[in-house]
Amino acid sequence: MRSPHQGAALLMAMLVAALVAVVAVALAADQQRWLADVAHRRDQVQAQSLALAGIQWARQIVREDARAGSLDHLGEPWSLSLPATPIANGTIEGRIEDAQGRLNLNALARDDAAANIDRARLARLFAGKGLAPALLDAIGDWIDPDAVPRANGAEDAAYASATSASLPANAPLVRPAEISAVRGVGGTAYAAVAPFVTALPAIAPLNVNTAAPEVLIAALPDLRGDAVAVLLADRARAPYTSVSNFRSRLPMGVALADEAGLGVTSNYFIVTVTSRQGDAIAQARALLQREARQAPVVLWQTLE
Repeated sequence: MRSPHQGAALLMAMLVAALVAVVAVALAADQQRWLADVAHRRDQVQAQSLALAGIQWARQIVREDARAGSLDHLGEPWSLSLPATPIANGTIEGRIEDAQGRLNLNALARDDAAANIDRARLARLFAGKGLAPALLDAIGDWIDPDAVPRANGAEDAAYASATSASLPANAPLVRPAEISAVRGVGGTAYAAVAPFVTALPAIAPLNVNTAAPEVLIAALPDLRGDAVAVLLADRARAPYTSVSNFRSRLPMGVALADEAGLGVTSNYFIVTVTSRQGDAIAQARALLQREARQAPVVLWQTLE
């Protein structure tokens, strides 16, 4: 007959065995989580490295384009997007856009004849997107270095009295998304114009060979209705070789009052590269500046 001591020992052994099993399961689960975290971090680092490598790929593409000629248009290799392309453990995709195919918000800080033309174009773009052109005064005050508010703008005093108690930058925009912080603009308004505006560090002509329809409409007040499709079809058949050539080929009834601020070549390009490795996704964006046939300079770069 089994003694009470033997029964207690057997019960203790069973409890110890159960405890060991629980600990083993917990350790195994922790190890699996650790391995999954390591794998995700590895994929994240690889995805980021590939996205950054894509920026260097874009620099080379833009440099080679300069060697092929000074004319920049949508029929060139740089304008062809790289679709999601399978690579080991993921995909990579990218695109290069002409920043001079957009309207430069930094022009709002200037006060000269050329700036007035740029401002009129931006006003038409904002109005076309259902935004009040008066917002341009607020953006101009955010950029310009003085403390004198414009008619519909705001300077330090107005910002300091707000709940956020922020102050205007009083410096040129680096990236156009910065106007989301401007009084009265916000993220929703910025999103409406985001594909059509840029922030360039210097005066640069609008490239009529690459500008989107919305930008062309803002640049040419007479351009509307079927004339837009006619112009785009004509441009697709043959890019404009000069601003004079652009003027001579405008659809009937469309006039170009002033050639100022227009061009057919570009020196600034926006690059977006998205890479996926496993479940990790990374996106790199950059603004490139090209000078002659030299390797383009990266003016700014983000990695998410």
